[in-house]
Amino acid sequence: MKNKEYYHALRFELENCTGCTKCVRVCPTEALRVRNGKVLIDNRRCIDCGNCLRACQYNAIQAVADDLDRIAGFKYRLAVLSAAYAGQFSENIGYRTAKKAILQIGFDEVAEEAMVTGMMSRIIREYIREHADQKPILSSNCPAVVRLIQVRFPSLLPSLLHVEAPMSVLAAYFREKIAREKNLGEEEIGIFLVVPCISQVTAVHQPEGAYRHLQDGAIAIQSVYREAIGKIKQAERDERQVDIYPRGLSWAISGMQAEEINNGEIKTLAVNGIDNVIEILSKIENHQIEKYDYVVLSNCLNGCIGGILNNENPFIATSRIRDLIRSAQHIDFHDDHFYEMFKQGKFDVLALEARPILTLAPDIKDALIKLKEIEELTRKLPGLDCSACGSPTCRALAEDIVEGKASFNDCMVLSRKKRGTQEK
Repeated sequence: MKNKEYYHALRFELENCTGCTKCVRVCPTEALRVRNGKVLIDNRRCIDCGNCLRACQYNAIQAVADDLDRIAGFKYRLAVLSAAYAGQFSENIGYRTAKKAILQIGFDEVAEEAMVTGMMSRIIREYIREHADQKPILSSNCPAVVRLIQVRFPSLLPSLLHVEAPMSVLAAYFREKIAREKNLGEEEIGIFLVVPCISQVTAVHQPEGAYRHLQDGAIAIQSVYREAIGKIKQAERDERQVDIYPRGLSWAISGMQAEEINNGEIKTLAVNGIDNVIEILSKIENHQIEKYDYVVLSNCLNGCIGGILNNENPFIATSRIRDLIRSAQHIDFHDDHFYEMFKQGKFDVLALEARPILTLAPDIKDALIKLKEIEELTRKLPGLDCSACGSPTCRALAEDIVEGKASFNDCMVLSRKKRGTQEK
């Protein structure tokens, strides 16, 4: 693990970076620094939450997802849509037409997260009952939260739901189904997730705990929307039957997964926004919250509908999805083989490992000496956590100094005091 390379769905355009430290201040894992006026990333700490991307006003940090033209490399192409996708299109276009537009841009078949949320609720309830001794079980649906737990709350890793998220489950299910029905080799089948956030792009390219890569790529909803909106007329004329699953769209909305898992016997809690997630995880780690059986944690304040790779305002998209749930005709997805795959363990994930983010020294004695140095340096620093030095906090600067990545003179406050004293 120590030398492991981590994939991140972020690109840094350093010529645009002004060294303002806004990104440094919002990173929940202290993965960013500004040195010599430019941002640097610690790949071990980054969880792809996207906070830095939202904070940057200078386009110095950009999202990276797969290009749509990648689908051309496969004989048969399946798109798996996030439940957030349906909320991107106006009411005069319609959910079914928006889904058919996916076929017009080059995919042979379309599946969607909303198909299986009902069955996933059943699977999760069963998992919770079978693992009652691990209460509360923590949802693993948000990859940014999973990585946050690896970095900051490793003691809670056993409490994670060790079942693939719905979109990955669909990828596993359809890869088998298409290979069987179309008589194709797995390498001929391209399965691409259409996703609302960068953490899901990272999860596709570097799955944590998965036995293998279940998908071939992840495309941003924004990119698919731009192509699909130009194909609406063709989609309206397309006479192919496309089923829609409006009830299952609810999982895109903040709090709804927890609401649906709660059947009166299972107590659930929904937490949104990375700062709130950190607070609740701290309470769980300290045994201050024990009444809940299942806790759904989402990096984005609005749930998946608030992902940074979406096209529409999250409040408008949420309103559209709620209208669809209220007014559209519901159908349910049933497949005995799908549930059998779960029982056979085909949707399981491996236990996750903690990410070692600060190894002071291989020898415990040397590490303790360095830890003491960090404590002493922290006490000498002003404690303002202003980030003017390029580190997110005074303690982080002390760590950077001990690791040889910064200097005591980087502290602007102490440097000014020193200059003032010398001038007197």
